[in-house]
Amino acid sequence: LSQSALLLFLAISLTWLVVSLEMQMPLWLFIAFFAGAMVPFGCLGANFNALAMEPLGALAGTASSILGFMQTFLGGLLGTLIGQAYNGTVTPLAAGFCSVSVAALLMILIAERGRLFQPHNPPV
Repeated sequence: LSQSALLLFLAISLTWLVVSLEMQMPLWLFIAFFAGAMVPFGCLGANFNALAMEPLGALAGTASSILGFMQTFLGGLLGTLIGQAYNGTVTPLAAGFCSVSVAALLMILIAERGRLFQPHNPPV
């Protein structure tokens, strides 16, 4: 589910980037792309956090606080970088969404050893 959501987020972000490079985007189209990107994003955070904390059952509180800190710190850092690229268009935002989704996909491919959509634990 989470890998599918990431691929959907990447597809929407990539489409958004291509469209923003080709034309001056009207507000309604910006809102449509932004809202479309937020649908899978809601699934991403919850599912990947749960997967990250799964092996840390005894340390769930500490793991949760470290994950929260890293999300806030890295989000602020990346948000600042994307914000500094603002040029009066939505292209830097679309490029930021696209680049972080590609980075996330690369991290997943490394962690999963190139095998997407493979269950780790057999169903009970």
